[in-house]
Parts: sequence; structure tokens; C-alpha cells
Amino acid sequence: MKDKSSRAAMQSTRPAQQDDSIAVEAQRWQSDTRGPYVQAHPERRDEFVTQALQWSVNPLYTPADLEAVDFDYLQDLGFPGEYPYTRGTTPNGHRSDFWTMTQVTGFGKGLEWSKRARYMLDQGLSGLILEYDLATTNGYDSDDPLVEGEVGRAGMALDSLEDLEQAFDLPFDKLQYLMSVCNAPQPVNLAMIIAALEKKGVDPKDFVLHIVNGILIEYTCVGRYIYPPKDGLRLATDCIEYIIRHHPNWAPISIIAAQLQPAKANPVQEIAFSLTIACAYIDAVLERGLDIDTVAPYFHFVINVDMDFFEGICKLRAFRKCWARLMRERYGATRPEAMQIRMMTSPTTTALTLQQPLNNIGRLAIMATACALGGAGESMTTPLHDEAHSLPAEDAIRVGAALQHIVAHETGVAETIDPLAGSYYVETLTKQLETAAFAEMDTIFEMGGALKAIESGYFQRALGREQYERNRDIEQGKRKWVGVNHLQLEEEKRQIDIFRLDDSVEAEQVSKVQALRARRDQAAVDRALDEVRIAARNGDNMVPPCLQAVRAYATHGEICHAMRDVFGEHRTDSQLGGI
Repeated sequence: MKDKSSRAAMQSTRPAQQDDSIAVEAQRWQSDTRGPYVQAHPERRDEFVTQALQWSVNPLYTPADLEAVDFDYLQDLGFPGEYPYTRGTTPNGHRSDFWTMTQVTGFGKGLEWSKRARYMLDQGLSGLILEYDLATTNGYDSDDPLVEGEVGRAGMALDSLEDLEQAFDLPFDKLQYLMSVCNAPQPVNLAMIIAALEKKGVDPKDFVLHIVNGILIEYTCVGRYIYPPKDGLRLATDCIEYIIRHHPNWAPISIIAAQLQPAKANPVQEIAFSLTIACAYIDAVLERGLDIDTVAPYFHFVINVDMDFFEGICKLRAFRKCWARLMRERYGATRPEAMQIRMMTSPTTTALTLQQPLNNIGRLAIMATACALGGAGESMTTPLHDEAHSLPAEDAIRVGAALQHIVAHETGVAETIDPLAGSYYVETLTKQLETAAFAEMDTIFEMGGALKAIESGYFQRALGREQYERNRDIEQGKRKWVGVNHLQLEEEKRQIDIFRLDDSVEAEQVSKVQALRARRDQAAVDRALDEVRIAARNGDNMVPPCLQAVRAYATHGEICHAMRDVFGEHRTDSQLGGI
């Protein structure tokens, strides 16, 4: 019997010898079998590449390709629920439980949103993502002249605690999860939610609130910011610290890679920009006296999948591995929970077309399946096929909710764990994404981290270049997009019903906030707003003074303006953009 060292030596040489022979056979196949066929039947493209990265796609992948990227099964793949978590953060995938099924909603007034939320929960959803209108996300009340025409249109109008009291007329026994998206004024939004739950008698321990709190993405590509980046980072850190210390069952931060993707970030940029932005928050929270094993499990990512099926699947797998490595190698995390990324996945809205909108149902089904095959995460949200036209109609909500159930129950993709693992193509592309993402992260860290990359315009210029190149590919027809530049209809008739917000909503919301100001205790409001300014100047955590102001029925805009008095407003430098 051979000793252990002899067996190990044999095991280490066999794969290399096998790969050498496979490479030789692959060359023979290429010259003897494939070559003559392609000569007689030319390929339909001069070059096959991935959609976003424009990386070459080989006609065939073999173990030799894994050898070329230095793939090691245990180090690069491993087992589900174990480091490096490429195959998932739970040891049983979705065989025990499906992902939480969610949808985005937000329009009109609090009462209208409550009715829509109840309808969505009745369709089998268990989580909701609450979006606010542009007035709210930019820190203005509904009666501010600057937001005329925008009230309640892109999300729910939130002027005071009264609005959330009405919006939270919900069956909390059905609602497992609520994500609130309000980045720039996040301390105000968090304070309003806490106060509204108090009014409703909902125990925070029995309710999972998830605030997005991802302001640094806003400076990078979205634009819904108020204060300068360093102050925005401080306010986000205040919310993270407050939740960890006071509501440890809640989730205080999401890095919305899904906002980078519509800005045309390629998958390497999505991973690298998102993870370095996460590091900016982590560094700030660690300075407050918390440790990495406590802080890291609170971080969460929202990640889109586009129509490039395999690129999207591999991106999700690479995200998990890169986070695990970053937490262990950069920060010295030791708890498994600190190295297990928490993610929500979603089909991207940018794949959906205004033209031939019913085709979007097929696109959503394909992308949702890719999300599931890539590991799905703790939850999945699906955009709706009519979103290019308007806020979602009820028929679209019903289809979107059913779509997730179809993927979960009818396809079999959740019956086994990481079903595409071992694919030569999937493993090669996953490894390539990981390697390229770490190279990009090194570049960002060398310039001082994500905040410096934002302030210098590095992120913005990189996205500008990607936008130019990707849009050019569509304009030149290199990428086919059905209904846009392929299979177009000369005379297209509208195929769907359109949801339209009643124009009376804005007038009613304006009257409501003005009536509130007329009957409240103005002296108490003024005192509370002064405390907000004092806390801002002193560097105190901003959530407690915001909470006191909310309880006094100071409006959302008034509290944001009190912080404007101290922080000022962020003005973009036109020289930071461009290509």
C-alpha cells in the first residue's frame, strides 16, 4: 500500500496530465472535426463575446480551460455553506426554503400605498420594497415649489409621521420583510418608521425592517443626494450604528449594485465598485468601536442579472466569493456569518423595452431563472413587464408575483444546490470575474478607497465610457434587442393597460401637510429642529434628534433643511463626468 505522501503526489499529477491530454484532444477535434464543419457552415458572427464585458466566448470549454485560470476545486468552489461560499451561503440551497419573494411598490399617498401593499401581499408575496417620490428622496416637502408635478409619482409621498401611520395600515402577520429606499434623508426616514411602528404597536423584534441607506451609490450614478459625500457617509454610518445597537434584528445597509448596472457598469465594475463602497461604510463603522465580526453580517447587496444568462449567473457566484475573501483577507473576519454575503437578486429593468412590452414577460422569466441558478440569495424581487410605460398596473403585479412562483415550483432549478457548478464555462468565467474584480479593487484602494474614487470622478468617468460603448453596440446592431433594433413593428399598438396616478393626489398631499403645520405645537417643532442642528454640528449620531423631531410632527423637509443649514448641499463638478 502506498503511503499518504505517494497518494498525494499521484493526485496532484493526475489532473495536470489529464488536462494535457484533453488539450491535445481538443486541438485535434478543432482541426479534424469542427474546422471542416465551420468552413462549410460559417459562423453567424465574426466574434462571440459576453454582452457587458465583451470577453471572448470560446466555442467549447474543457478542463484545460480551468487549468488555464488556475482553478482549484476546494479553494475556488468548495461546498455550499462553507468558505469561500461560491456555491451558496447556506448548506442546503433552496431545498429547505425558497427565497423571500418581493416586489417594489410606491406611489401616491400613504392610504393608497397601503391598499396596493395589501393587494400585493394577497398575491402570495411576503416582502415589499417601499419606494418614495422624488420630493421625499431629495429632502423636500410636497408643497415646496421645487417639486411641483413630482408628488407621489415615482413613489409614495412622505411629508410627516401621519403619512407612515396611514401607510402602515397593514397585516404585519403577512408582511415578513419591508425594505425602505430613501438614501439621502435616511436618518429622517428611519426615525419616521420607528415612530410609526410605535404608533401601530408593532414590536420591532417581530418585524424585519431593511433600510437601503446606500448614499455613496447615489453620488456615483443615480443623483438623489442632498449633502456633500463625506456628510452623506456620516449620516449613513449613524443609521448603521444606531440599528446595530438598538434594533439588532433589522438590516441597516444595502449596497445597490443594481443601480450601477443600469448605469452600464460591467460585471467587474459592479463587483469592485460595490465592494469598495461597502468597505467605506465598514471602515467608518469600525471607527465607532464595533468589530468586523459584528458589523459585516449586517451588510446586504442588491444585485441585478441582465439578459446575458451565464454572465449574470457567474457574477452572483463571484460576488459571494469576493466578499468572503475580502472580509477574511482584508479585515481578518473569523465568524462564518461575517464572510457570508447577504443578497437580494433581481432581473434588471434595463432589459425591458417600451416596444412590444409583453415580450418583457419572457425576458423576466429568463432573468429570474438565472437569479435562481446563480443562488438567488435571501430574496428576489421582479420588475414588471409594464415598467417601461408607467407605474405597475395590477395585472402586471399579478403576473410578476406568479412568475417567481413558476420559477420556484415548476422549473426544478431549486431542487439541487448550485446546479451549474462544474460547468467548464461557468467555473472559468466565475474565476475570471473574481480575478479581474480584485485587480480593479486594488486600483481603487490605492487611490484611497471608494470615497476618493467618487470625489475624484473615477467611478463616474468609468461608467461614462461603458455607457458610450454599450449604447454604440445597440445603435450599430452588434447587440440584437427585439422590438428596439430587431424584429421591429412598423405600426405598434399598445398591448397593455397603463396605470395612471390621479392628478388630485398632489393637491391633496399639499393640503394635508399644510393643515398639519397649522395645528401642531410649533414651539415644540422649533426646539426639536434646533436639536437636529446642534447634533449635526457636534458630530452626534443623528437618529435620536431626528426621532424627537418626527414625534413632534416636524416634516420630512423641515428636518432635512435643518441639516442643510449645517452640512450645505452637494454640487456636482461637471469635470468629474464624461468619457
